[in-house]
Formats: sequence, C-alpha cells, structure tokens
Amino acid sequence: MKLTIDVVMPSFRLEEKYVLPVLRLPRPDNADVKFYLMADNPDIVPAESIRQLADSQHVFLYINEKNLGASGTRNRGISVSQGDWILFLDDDVTVADDLLFRYADAAANYPDETGFIGLVHLPPPPGDFARALIANGNVSIFSVAASKPSFTWGATANIMVKRSAIADIRFSASYPKAGGGEDVDFFLHVRDHNNGKNFKSLPEAAVTHPWWDDGRVNYKRPYRYGIGNSRLGKYNPGYTYRNLPNTPETILLCMIVSGALLFIAPCVSIPLLLFAIGSLPVELAATAALLRKRSPGSSFTVIFHTTILKLLNDTGELWGKLTHGEFSRITERFDDTGTVKKNVFFKTNTYKIVKWILYLLLATLIIATWRRP
Repeated sequence: MKLTIDVVMPSFRLEEKYVLPVLRLPRPDNADVKFYLMADNPDIVPAESIRQLADSQHVFLYINEKNLGASGTRNRGISVSQGDWILFLDDDVTVADDLLFRYADAAANYPDETGFIGLVHLPPPPGDFARALIANGNVSIFSVAASKPSFTWGATANIMVKRSAIADIRFSASYPKAGGGEDVDFFLHVRDHNNGKNFKSLPEAAVTHPWWDDGRVNYKRPYRYGIGNSRLGKYNPGYTYRNLPNTPETILLCMIVSGALLFIAPCVSIPLLLFAIGSLPVELAATAALLRKRSPGSSFTVIFHTTILKLLNDTGELWGKLTHGEFSRITERFDDTGTVKKNVFFKTNTYKIVKWILYLLLATLIIATWRRP
C-alpha cells in the first residue's frame, strides 16, 4: 500500500514564486501526495497559474471566508485533508526537488515515528539585525534538525507529522492570530499524547526561508512572539520552572515597591527607581559579555540589537501574563527541550554572573551616592 502524504500550506499572499514550485514538486512513486493550499485572505484573487493547478484531485485550493489566523487555517488544513502524514510548509519557503522523496523515504523506513523535523536554511545574514537574530537564538529552531537527532517540536515552515499521532489535537486559538507560540504548544501536546516521544530530525529534507523584511530592523515580531510565548506555561505546566527576575520583571517589581514606599519612605523609593533605570545598561553589558563568548567579534550594533530583542521578548511575555491577571506566573520560565530543571537559581553562566555582579555594583553606587550629604 502506498504512503499518503498531504502537504498543507497556509498562505495569506499566495505568491506564485513560492507556491508554484511547491505544487509542482516531483512526487515519489511510493507515495500518493496531495497538496492543500489554504488561503487565509477572503479577498485574495489567486493567480491563473495557481487556479489551473488546483484540480481538486491532487491540488486543493481553499479560501477562508474570514481571516482565521495561523492556528485556524492550519486546523482547517488538517480537517479537510485525509493523508496518513501531514507535511506543513510555510508559504514563503524555497523547496528542493527531492523534498517529497526525502519525507516519503523517512515515513517508509521509520513508520513508527511521530513525525520528522525538516531543516530550514536561511540565507547569509544581510545585516546586523539578522546577525542579532542568530546571536539571540530567535532562529535556532530552524536548524535544530542539523544539531539534534530529535527534538520536542519543530518549525511549521518544514515538518511532517503522522495523522494518527495528532489524533484530535489542534493548534490553539489562545495564541496571537498572526502567530507566536501556537506551533510550540501544538507539537508539545502531540509529543505528550505520544508518551513524550520526540520528533525525529530529518536534515536531508531541507527548504530555504528568506529573512523577514529582507533583514531590516523589525522589533514588532519578537514582542508579539513574547506575548504568544507567555501562554505556553499556562497550557503546558509540565515544561515550566522558576528563575530569578529578568530585567523587565526587575523594573516592574522596583516600580511597584517604589510606588508603595513613595509617601512612606521616599529615601528608599527613589533609589529603587534609579536601580530600575540602571538595570537597562546592566542588561546591555551582560549581553555583551555573553556574545563575546557565544559570537566572538560581534559589533556593538549586533550587541545592541540582541539586547533589545531579548528585552522585547521578555517584556512581551510579562505583558501577556499581566493582561491575563496571572501575577503569580512572574519569574516563571518555559523550557521547550522537555528536560526538567531544578535548582536553577544556583546555576550560573556568563550572562548571569556578569549581570548580578553589575547589579551589586549598581546598588552599591546608588546607596553611596544617595547617602552622600
């Protein structure tokens, strides 16, 4: 019996330069492959070249009557397709001709696997902002198939999952409509449903993803992802742990305590505000020390962008918790590797050591200056 693979590609733009090569991919003889192009734009007018390929036998085109977002569109793709395996692809990846052959061979040779994580290449970074995204780990999931034999989740840009392993699990609508955290949540739930079995890496099944906005500076995405990631611990409590306050949390706590003491003990209130302000250059210095070890030779611009990326992600996570009234989740962290972390308060690294030494120096300086007559 042939394998059945359904390629599900959600898209808002339906750009021919990306969509057509996917729909025209060579198909292996040992697999029955169908394509489900899910347009999440009610006003879209598909190009004639795409409509000609949509024969409703091997290529299916669905246009949502209203914008469903990333989660809703993928869920519809899961529902309308029927194959034993579902291959998720982003609508802006460049594919190699052997992609389907690689996945079909993997499914045939390892039929008991939950799924396969493909490799996502990125072009050389066009500028310092793209270099900062690499240094900060924002795109590390794209290359996880090349660095680990298996992992807990993979980017929906290029990953194939067994339908029976998914069962009735779907992408959650509790995450931002534009995306952020929903893919991690989905694959972790699939993993948990299958006795904690990781997805097998398949680096030979590779695609290429362009840099967002051609590598131009865009701070909205990490903040949005931070908001989305704030929901992960809520719905996946088994992957959470506690740690010392990060910089946005430190600033918030200082402001709360300072405000409470403003009229009671102003001599304490103002130094706390100064400490909150001083925590920002401390974050920059700690990030510089980290990148000196992780990415030697990083320019100041890369260090600056990396610092802002981290601050925005952490601020997004904090804001997501606060807006849901989840104050008790402040200092909660999420570990997507599936390992249980204990006593992390006492574990040190370059970033943490530098940061807390500078915190001590900052506090000493503020106290000495404030007490000076």
